[in-house]
Amino acid sequence: MTDPAAVFISSMNERRTGPTRPGAGLLLACMLALLAACGGSKNTCVPRDEPYLSARNEPALRVPAGLSQPTPNESLRIPAAGTRGTGVQRERCLDEPPSYFRASGTTARSPEEVVASWAQAWAGREADAVIALYSTGFVAPTDAAGSTAWLEQRYEQVATGPVPDPVIQGLKVAPDGDDRRIASFVQRFGANALAKELTLVRESGSWRIAAEKVVEVK
Repeated sequence: MTDPAAVFISSMNERRTGPTRPGAGLLLACMLALLAACGGSKNTCVPRDEPYLSARNEPALRVPAGLSQPTPNESLRIPAAGTRGTGVQRERCLDEPPSYFRASGTTARSPEEVVASWAQAWAGREADAVIALYSTGFVAPTDAAGSTAWLEQRYEQVATGPVPDPVIQGLKVAPDGDDRRIASFVQRFGANALAKELTLVRESGSWRIAAEKVVEVK
């Protein structure tokens, strides 16, 4: 194979008929450098599209055995008119969604959470958290002691008395006006069980215990 550089030099010599021009040697040196940079007689340039064009020769993706070929159009299927999903049916709605978290000294946001927080705090001997759930207008269940004295006795009972189960049984909350609810349930102290009722009122957006009584001892 004929060297392109040699052919170029030969043609330049044949075409040169006059005396040597100034700068001709420099021009010839630049030409030779360009030919050398391109690789001489060997073409080493790689087209930009070659990696993409070579991908055409790769085999197509194969679906594993036991699976069907996916159809893209099926993923965009529009459901038929009139069909509706079945949701969870509730017997009634909560006044406010429960937070599912309770910290000592905080006021629960719904009547159900008031009772649950009250029972859990009592079981954990958190007397401050129990008393914090009572209303400022709490009415003692007996006339023998005022509300303040009754709450002080309850504080001592929670702190030093028998510990009830943290989970109450058969909780039912019935409305008794817009801002008043009656909660009935069973609270167990070991083998003993007390059927109780708590009257809850809404104060500044929170529910608190306004009255408490024992309905039955089981």
